[in-house]
Amino acid sequence: MIIIEELKKKYNRQSKFAVDGISFSVNNGEILGLVGLNGAGKTTTINVSCGVILPSGGRILIDDVDIVAEKSKASREIGWVSEFPNFEPNTKAIHLMLYFSGFYKIPRKEAFIRSMDLLRTVGLEEDAYRPASAYSQGMKKRLALASALISGPRNLLLDEILNGLDPSGINLIRKLMLEWKKQGKAILLSTHLLGILENLADRVVIMHHGKIIKTLANEEMKSLGSTGIRIRVDHVDKSLEVILSKYGNVRIDGQNVTITNISDEQDMENISSDISANGYRISHLDLEKTSLEDYFLNLIGEVP
Repeated sequence: MIIIEELKKKYNRQSKFAVDGISFSVNNGEILGLVGLNGAGKTTTINVSCGVILPSGGRILIDDVDIVAEKSKASREIGWVSEFPNFEPNTKAIHLMLYFSGFYKIPRKEAFIRSMDLLRTVGLEEDAYRPASAYSQGMKKRLALASALISGPRNLLLDEILNGLDPSGINLIRKLMLEWKKQGKAILLSTHLLGILENLADRVVIMHHGKIIKTLANEEMKSLGSTGIRIRVDHVDKSLEVILSKYGNVRIDGQNVTITNISDEQDMENISSDISANGYRISHLDLEKTSLEDYFLNLIGEVP
């Protein structure tokens, strides 16, 4: 379990906090998505949480162990993947895995078996003896993930791990995260691929300018729901716009009309009959679902 309490971080010469007093937790068996624009504080939050940099205030507990006061003990239960993993060009994946195994005093034979199993898990078994210089950015992400798992940590901190992966790689990591969730691991995932979080994360924490501005549970993400309707009619005029404006915000593009922010579900049924009753012919009608990305962008736009 990861607990972040009143975390603050200010870098040298900066007038503002990169992270400004945020608090949240990642429970065992939970995937929590961390969302925000570049500079929102996501990477700083993860880097402080895994002990790479020190906080300016607050504290982080990893399975009830303070990452600052007892860094060595807390770090044993952390698997961390940075946004831009990099390796010495001549390093081979299997050698790197064996090197990391030494930090956890894993016997050599067991370390080799575990390393090859993890490389197989992330799809790099056939590349185990290739130098890192031959790896794509996506392959480096996979290698970083395998390395992060060598100690069998109960807590995973994944900073934009999906960035740079092809669709098959994204699907693989998604399946792995769901499996880790079943195993009871706490998973903190920062990503800009918001569509994936809708069917993956148990909760989403939205950051902006170093602060948390919204936390959404999975049920809330799904209930963002269908809040609009798209219609194509035979002709559009001012009268039609007036008729539809009572249902929500109307946007017109040629013969296409979009109505958003519909407050009453019953209105969804009334719109079609109201249009027809006033002499307009509908050639196309479908619902417009508000995605997590739409919600996020609208929310950020509302923040001063």
